[in-house]
Amino acid sequence: MAQATSDGDQTLAESVPFEFSYLIGEANLSFWHQMNDLEKEPGPQGPHVDAFESSGAFDRTLVTQVFLVPIESAEKILWANGADYRFGAPNLLIIQMRTPIDVAELKKSQGFDSDFDVYQTFEIKPFGGGRLARLVSPNRVVIASNQANMDAFLEFQKLPITSRKSAATVFSDPNFILRYAQRKPPGQEDAELSEEMIRNDPVAKLLAPLDRTLDRLMFQAKFTDEHSLSLELKGTFTSAEAAKEASIKYRMGKAMLDQFFELYLEDTELPPTAYPVAYKNWPHAVSVLNQLLENAQASVDGDQCVIQTNCDRELYDTLLTIIKRLPEHTARIDDQFRLQRLLAALSRYHAIHDHYPSSIIVDEESGHVRSWRVEMLKYLGDEKYKELYEKYRKDEPWDSEANLKLLDASVSIFSSNWETDPHAASFFLVLGEGTALHDEEATRQQIKDALGETAILVSADRNIPWTMPVDLNLEQALDLEKLGTWGDDRILVGTANYRAVVLPTDFSLENWRNMLLKADGKKVPLPEPFRPIKRANP
Repeated sequence: MAQATSDGDQTLAESVPFEFSYLIGEANLSFWHQMNDLEKEPGPQGPHVDAFESSGAFDRTLVTQVFLVPIESAEKILWANGADYRFGAPNLLIIQMRTPIDVAELKKSQGFDSDFDVYQTFEIKPFGGGRLARLVSPNRVVIASNQANMDAFLEFQKLPITSRKSAATVFSDPNFILRYAQRKPPGQEDAELSEEMIRNDPVAKLLAPLDRTLDRLMFQAKFTDEHSLSLELKGTFTSAEAAKEASIKYRMGKAMLDQFFELYLEDTELPPTAYPVAYKNWPHAVSVLNQLLENAQASVDGDQCVIQTNCDRELYDTLLTIIKRLPEHTARIDDQFRLQRLLAALSRYHAIHDHYPSSIIVDEESGHVRSWRVEMLKYLGDEKYKELYEKYRKDEPWDSEANLKLLDASVSIFSSNWETDPHAASFFLVLGEGTALHDEEATRQQIKDALGETAILVSADRNIPWTMPVDLNLEQALDLEKLGTWGDDRILVGTANYRAVVLPTDFSLENWRNMLLKADGKKVPLPEPFRPIKRANP
């Protein structure tokens, strides 16, 4: 195997030719890995808590095929582009992993034979888009947008480190979590923002004059040894006068940001239906932003204008708190995604049959009943659930010996992460006169109220097996405080426009009743989970 020589202490930027530094950036993920490696508070302990139903889990294989390596294990990522770069994949992408790359898994993902040499250039497949890649060390891979860029990178590696000019000259401080630099390519020194871009954008209009005189731009973010955050934005202009003009524009822009903060963010809080991680940490986020605005200063040195700001360790401590509670945050996102998948399955069923499934489905041949949840196994878009459906004996009662054995299958889709019974369902239809799915063959067209304000599924803690053909009646669903499951005074609701909505348990009883009815003509003022609201005066 023609393995490359060790890159030793060579940084990613040092391995990239200077001509690829017209638009270059690097993310240092070591800091995040250090935080993520810390001991976390236990989240929910339900039997399905490790299933991880969120969309990220389904995309992980695709992401690995595109980038060749599991990005979540990357230590540093650098992207670099030459003067001719436009849009799309970067000219060069270099990924450094925390540990040696699993060569066997890499070959498997690319469909290579076991004796294939991944230290030689190969085309990424099946989603590479013509990009080329190769390992350059046991824990480092380089991806090029075409053969010319790969050749330029490889030829550069042959030059003595002491005599070559690399992209490292663009950056001055090796301590960073994110850094980015851009300079104008030859022939575009006089380029400026188009009239169309600035016509209706006050910020673009403010910055347009600077675009003509800005030669280079560099941004860097880092945490200090004391865990305070430091940000620096440095612009190099065509003249000292242009740099002074930039500092004046900065002060004008700063005044706009200060006013925006005062009007829309200062003394605000998020509604309790926001994601718990956002709701609980919003005051810290506002405080950090306030520090960054208050501490921001601009200085001019010759043809350079430098904007610097910082905040104390509050951001670090807030991130630490969030990461320590990551199991809980992830579990809540999973629950919402599970409900979203059930709503999508109901939508597919409706598209095929022109109506929703009944809560209790009567088998045409045997006359035995089964739950709509069993029927949904066919519509979840997952082969393992389809196979489980085929094992269900529709010619026997739902609680026959054979069908009860299916309860032991790992069916997480119907359960909340907070549900401790591995057999229990957590999501139920709401039935009763006037509800959306009360009729035997209810349709979406029968819902006359706003679809986003009409509930069809709710989360509840009822200790009911998921195969049992039982749901909630209107009276049972009306008492929000007794529905349970999620804790933190919140419940999950699936609406007729197939969205997962979080409601507080102190939601107005009148509004909740209106939400459960499909055609009462009443408007339901749902809480807006992401809009900051001013705190009431004490």
